[in-house]
Amino acid sequence: MVAVKVVKTGGDDLEDNLELDPNLLASSDIDDDDGEEYDDEGLLDDEEDGGGGDVVVGNKRKIRDDEEGLEESVDREEGEGGEGVDDLKVERKRRKKEKEKKRKLDKSERAERARTSDKSFVHLTTDELAAILLNSIRETFPSATPMEIEDVRIPQTNLAEPPNYSPIDTSDSFAPLFKRVETLLGSSSSKKKGKGSGAANGTPRVIILSMSGQRCADVVRAVRDVKRTGQVAKLFAKHFKLADQVTYLSKTNVSIAVGTPARVAKLVEQDALKITQDTIILLDASFLDSKKRTLLTLPESRTELWKSLFVLPIRSKILGQGAKVGAF
Repeated sequence: MVAVKVVKTGGDDLEDNLELDPNLLASSDIDDDDGEEYDDEGLLDDEEDGGGGDVVVGNKRKIRDDEEGLEESVDREEGEGGEGVDDLKVERKRRKKEKEKKRKLDKSERAERARTSDKSFVHLTTDELAAILLNSIRETFPSATPMEIEDVRIPQTNLAEPPNYSPIDTSDSFAPLFKRVETLLGSSSSKKKGKGSGAANGTPRVIILSMSGQRCADVVRAVRDVKRTGQVAKLFAKHFKLADQVTYLSKTNVSIAVGTPARVAKLVEQDALKITQDTIILLDASFLDSKKRTLLTLPESRTELWKSLFVLPIRSKILGQGAKVGAF
C-alpha cells in the first residue's frame, strides 16, 4: 500500500491539493528484476552490430525499450499477486529469441557479403573497376567540373587486368587477397629469375591500401604467410612514426606494403617508398565497416585516397611510373 502525505502549499484555494512524498513511495512488495544473464559472445555481437539494445549492470543485463516494459509489468503483477505473469514471461522470452535469431542472421549476411564482394572485386574487368572508381571520385568531388574529375581519374592503362584463375569460393574473406598477392609475387619472381639482384630497398611489388590502421593490421596478418623474398611493411600511423618508417624502408627489401592512403602518400612524396612499372596497388574496396561503408564510400577514407595519392605531385610519382591499380 502506498503512503500519502498531505502537504499544504498555499492559501484556502489550494488547501485540498495533495502531493506524494518521494521518500514514502518505495514499496517492498515490488521485487527488482535484474534481467537475463548474458554471455560474452552476445554482448560482443551487439557491439559489432552497432545496436544499443542492451545495458550492462554488473554481471547482468536488462532488455531495453519494449522488453523493459514487459519486465515492469511482470514485477508489478508478481508484487500484486495478479494473473498473467506466465504469459508475460513467455512473451519476453519469445522476443529475446527473435532478437538473437536476427543477430545471428545479420552476422551470416555480413560474412556472405564480404565473401561475394571480395570475389567480384578481384575479378573485375578494367571497365568495371574504372566505373566504380569514377563514381567514388564524383562523390568525393561533387562540385568538380568534368575536366577536374579527369585530372583525378585513373587512366584505363593504369588499371590492373583481372587474374586468369577462377574466383575462389570460400567463407574466408582474405583468401582472394592471399591468392591474388601470391600470384602477383610469383609472376614477378618468374620475370626476374636469372637477372641478378631483386628490387631496391623500399620498392614493394604490392602495395595494399586500407581505410584504417586496425584494418591494415588485419591485412598484414592475412598476407604474412605469402611466399616472398622481402618483408611485409606496415605503413600506417598506428604506433609507427613517419621518420621510423622512412629509415626502415631505406634499409629493408620489401615485397608487400600495407598502409593507409595518407601515410603511403607521405612516404612516396619523400621518395622513401619507391614506385616502378611493376608496382601493383590493391585497394581494399570490399571491406565493410560497422555502417557498411568501404574505402571508396566512407567520406573520410575516400577523401584521403583521392586527395592524397591521385592528385599532383604524388599522382605523377605513382601513375607516371606505370604503376597499376586493382582492388580486392
